[in-house]
Amino acid sequence: MRNALLSVKTALDTAFYGGGLVLALLLFFVVYDNDVFGGHWVLFCLYASINLMWMLVIGTAGLYSFATIAVVGACAYLGALVSGGSIAGTDLEGARSLNVVLMVLAAAGFGALLGALIAAPTIRLRGVYFALFTIGLAEVGRAIVKQHEALGKNSGLFGGSRFLKSDQIATETGRTIHFFVGLALLVFCLLVYRAVEGGRLGLLLRTVRESENVARGIGVDVVRARFAVFIVSSAVLGLIGGFYTGFYGGVSLPIFDFNTLLLLLAMIVVGGLGSAKGAIVGTALLLFIDRTFADLETPAWRTVWIGIIMFAVTLGTTRGLVGIPSQVREYLARRRASREAGGAGPAAAPETAGP
Repeated sequence: MRNALLSVKTALDTAFYGGGLVLALLLFFVVYDNDVFGGHWVLFCLYASINLMWMLVIGTAGLYSFATIAVVGACAYLGALVSGGSIAGTDLEGARSLNVVLMVLAAAGFGALLGALIAAPTIRLRGVYFALFTIGLAEVGRAIVKQHEALGKNSGLFGGSRFLKSDQIATETGRTIHFFVGLALLVFCLLVYRAVEGGRLGLLLRTVRESENVARGIGVDVVRARFAVFIVSSAVLGLIGGFYTGFYGGVSLPIFDFNTLLLLLAMIVVGGLGSAKGAIVGTALLLFIDRTFADLETPAWRTVWIGIIMFAVTLGTTRGLVGIPSQVREYLARRRASREAGGAGPAAAPETAGP
């Protein structure tokens, strides 16, 4: 029975990801010449990739971390800095810069370092205390940038290495490169998520979620396992920061915007915490709403609709949008069991012999 359920789950996962890939390719071939679609696609791949790594930290490691945007932003700034970015894109005479591949790898390494620096003193904190420590890191990053001329202050750093050559920007070739580079980033992050969640680390931490005391009793090093997941996710978040710079040729202060952090949080809550499919579905839905109202120049309404959807999903579901099918199946199973129990009726009382 268990093997049959695993086979069904594998088939459903394959159908979901295969269908998503086919849909993405259809959209590409239908609207590939649309710059708006290209911009939204890049943003979707970045946000979905960030949410997958955030899901690893919250869902797998059980750490309520809000350091995601801080790590991505810091690594994007590092990428712009080491690849020749400067204020308003002005060239620095004699400056040496890394190409886009080395820049992305440097950002990933810096992300792992930041993850270690954040987690080392705080990994033993629980629940809200870890969240309180990490929630202000994005604002710290913003403050550091605003105080340093080398980081561009309010102007940002631009002119760094990017995936496109200057003559490919706003062309069919450029849009094609951005589409497949974004898709490759998303697939890579999905593979990392599946490898960690479905591997030994994920198994150990699932044991911790069931009962931390039991996990410690059988020899699971909880702190070490959580630390490893946090470092892996931070390294990939750094990679995403490098990709951000590679897509846009630079970075500026809005990357540390607290509203962006809240939007990303709403995406994983609406999609479904603890699920890669939830991260992708939530990102696609809320980004569509966010960008639609932004393009219509009615930004206030996007916040209202995102709030309404989040409110409805939180009250009406137990595991987000992707958990609705299983929630419906459980409800129907309870109804069926209740009808069967009611149909049996009370057992007839035995007749007693007369006097």
